[in-house]
Amino acid sequence: MIDSRGTAAARLGRRESVRRLVQMAGLAPAVFAFLEDRVEALPRGEETEMAVLQAALVLEHQAVSVYDLGLRHDLFPPGVRGQAVEFRGDHLGHRDTQIAIVEERGGRVAPAPSRFHWGPIENGDAMVQLALEIERTAQLAYTALISQIRSDDYLLSAAFILIDEARHLTVWRRVLGLRIY
Repeated sequence: MIDSRGTAAARLGRRESVRRLVQMAGLAPAVFAFLEDRVEALPRGEETEMAVLQAALVLEHQAVSVYDLGLRHDLFPPGVRGQAVEFRGDHLGHRDTQIAIVEERGGRVAPAPSRFHWGPIENGDAMVQLALEIERTAQLAYTALISQIRSDDYLLSAAFILIDEARHLTVWRRVLGLRIY
């Protein structure tokens, strides 16, 4: 992967918070190694596709968890609560789509972690910042993993999910007053 300066850029970028979220996800070792740029590509085959699906599913569980936390405890500022509800719904849909694909292929869906530990969230800006980090992580992971998908049904699904992740990321960046490019 090449960054805007023409130098090699890590698949997950250089942000430690993104790496921490991916580590929390408990991804399959091969997928984690790929996302950390320790291997060039994943081996082709159904096993790899299932590992990619499971990785994406865990990222969706994380996203749903973040939005549930913020909505349940009124941590999202009132002006953006509607977006948080919408984005939570998007992630529930992404999760359910991935579950259906795993089940169609005869795979077993790993259960969602019982809880994630997000640490203290002091205010609305911190909640939006956490949502932004989740979306950034998902967008970077999907961007990297999509190149490893071989089946058309999952490739199409992942492409639509990636569009949602980019949209979510853009909204939260705007809310925080960050540049969107």
